[in-house]
Amino acid sequence: MAPTPKQTKILVSLFHTPTEASRQVFYCVLRAGHLIAGLDYRKVHPNYPGHKVLLCLKGSGFIRVNGRIWPVGRGQMAWIYNHYENAHWPQEGSPWEMYWVRVEGPHMDQIYETLTASGSPVFAGINGARCATIFRRIFRIMKRRSIAMEAALHAEVAALITQLFEARHSGRTSIAGPTEIPPSLHKPLEAMRLYFQKPLRVSELAAMAGMSATNFFRHFKAATGTSPIDWLRRERINQAKKRLIETDDTIAEIAAQTGYYDQFYFSRDFKGMTTVTPSEYRQRERTQKKPPDRA
Repeated sequence: MAPTPKQTKILVSLFHTPTEASRQVFYCVLRAGHLIAGLDYRKVHPNYPGHKVLLCLKGSGFIRVNGRIWPVGRGQMAWIYNHYENAHWPQEGSPWEMYWVRVEGPHMDQIYETLTASGSPVFAGINGARCATIFRRIFRIMKRRSIAMEAALHAEVAALITQLFEARHSGRTSIAGPTEIPPSLHKPLEAMRLYFQKPLRVSELAAMAGMSATNFFRHFKAATGTSPIDWLRRERINQAKKRLIETDDTIAEIAAQTGYYDQFYFSRDFKGMTTVTPSEYRQRERTQKKPPDRA
């Protein structure tokens, strides 16, 4: 292995200042680059906006987030949430080459929290070649600065996030072992899918998993990114959507069929998750499915 160079070599360094309108609707790339970190490289970001996503091309390094240190090796990606105290630097004796972008945009904080629910901001098992191609496309877009630049960058950042979700949920980075959804959670998840209309309690689901309620909650959220009750609520709403479109059952009947024994609470929950009432959803979706009149 080649020794770590004394000075950092900057191969690509790009900047962008998005419009306020773009910040509201797009994932915006503020900076991007390609570098080989030298012994002089120790980036410390004391709490400023944005998120840094890096891909390790060669060598290895470390990131520190909130006092905890994580190694980052070749073919791995790391997500650094700049809101937290953090730093990153190369491993001694290892030339750390990376692509990186600093981004901000709607719901980025929530996406970060979901992707790192298992505790680690480092992603193994990614498709390195595909991710590297996405980074290079970002570089080209920022250099060309076309009129559609904001939308094009948004699409590429979304593609990177997709790769991270696929890596996290492919089973190759799970803290639980060879599958992202550990076997202990299979039975409670199956129960929620099959018996969503029943008043399932966390204690019952935890018993199916052979865990205490506290441990079940923690493992479930690490594996799915949400709580058991929230997962069940969303499953019920998905089932309600199907019935609203495919049947003529009343709202009250659909509420009962999907585990809601109060029509008002069902309608409130439905609107909270979809932004429309059950009746509005039914009308909208049926209108979209209606074939056009023929002349």
